[in-house]
Amino acid sequence: MRRYIVLLLITGIVWAQTDFDKLVLKDGTTYLGEYSKTEGKIVYFKPQNAFDFQPIPVKRIRRLELKDGQIMIVGGKVKNSLTLEEYQKLSTKEKAIYDANLYNLNKWALYGPMSTILFGGCVLLKDYFNKKQILKKDMIRLESPIFLGGSLAASLTIPYFVLNRKEKINFPKSIMTDSKKEIYEQAYSEKLRQRKSIYASVSTTVAVVIVAVAVASFDINMSSSSSGGTTGKGFTGLGP
Repeated sequence: MRRYIVLLLITGIVWAQTDFDKLVLKDGTTYLGEYSKTEGKIVYFKPQNAFDFQPIPVKRIRRLELKDGQIMIVGGKVKNSLTLEEYQKLSTKEKAIYDANLYNLNKWALYGPMSTILFGGCVLLKDYFNKKQILKKDMIRLESPIFLGGSLAASLTIPYFVLNRKEKINFPKSIMTDSKKEIYEQAYSEKLRQRKSIYASVSTTVAVVIVAVAVASFDINMSSSSSGGTTGKGFTGLGP
């Protein structure tokens, strides 16, 4: 069981180390960083070690590839995007939802592995503590329902706060008034929350399935080993 938890941890670390989008300009210059959105013919991209997102004309970009392998721009052409004229025709709320759908939230795929690792670590800690108390003949033990309930709550909450930083909103130039900015910000934030929930749910489901399969495989191996040991003793007893 422990080795599967370690495997999930290693997987999470690898994902974190490759958690960058890739921008290649037509002059060959390559940048790793974070893609924010495409507004008309302008891409907002923050290179590593930069303090803010930089506006880059789409026509200067040879290729923009997200860390999940999705291709956003090829040869100066935006894939699956509205033209500037189409974008300007959208209402303030529609612009916010459209921009929020383009925001890269792939880091939320780590939510499931992080939650599983935290919960598994708490379970192992409980077992270790209780075994020590038994050896010491001490009656103080971590009660399963209370401890597991608190562990579950912590494993779901801590990754959320770690990943849920407030994204900086780049308002489109067409949104000038405070009232429109408020509408845009509310719709943008709500859409991002919905997308984060989906990412968290899917990644958690995948992580739970992996652990369940691992535990089942571990139990089967243990049962096979026990059966093999018993059979061996039986044959020894039948000897002359």
